Amino acid sequence: MKLLHISTFVLGAILLSTSVRTSQKQEVDWENVPNDVIEQLADGPLSKVYSVGVWINPFYLRGDFDGDGKPDYAVLVYSIKDHSKGIAIWLTSQAKFIVLGAGNPFEPRGGDKGDFEWMDLWQVYSKKPVEPGVEAGPPPKLIGEALSVGKSESASGLIYWNGKKFVWYQQGD
Repeated sequence: MKLLHISTFVLGAILLSTSVRTSQKQEVDWENVPNDVIEQLADGPLSKVYSVGVWINPFYLRGDFDGDGKPDYAVLVYSIKDHSKGIAIWLTSQAKFIVLGAGNPFEPRGGDKGDFEWMDLWQVYSKKPVEPGVEAGPPPKLIGEALSVGKSESASGLIYWNGKKFVWYQQGD
């Protein structure tokens, strides 16, 4: 009887953990995604190289990253070829995505080789003065909003547009 009780408990725990993991699996609901993003990442040429990543919720952010007064979008993506993770940023002013990571050289922490696998949080950082970072030199003067990205209770930094490209500024370790 005791063995039956333990077996039932173990089976129940396995079923519960499986249903929790299944319910946490996310898919992209394209009805909630801006048209510019859909055209490129669902139907366009980028869809052959990248898939939208949903390892963080929300999987895309809206901000004015280049300071032109028009909305831009940052979308989590991963490379179809090697599954490395990254961020695709749609600059409305250029009508194109710029992909950071996901197999492209963008090394925010000096050795990630273009993979944002470590990142588990992100948000839009408003255009305001930047606090000095950890051994990162003088803080940048933002021309638009930035992305604040990081790993919970660990490293973080800003990804910002310097007028020519996106660059990294280390915030914390």
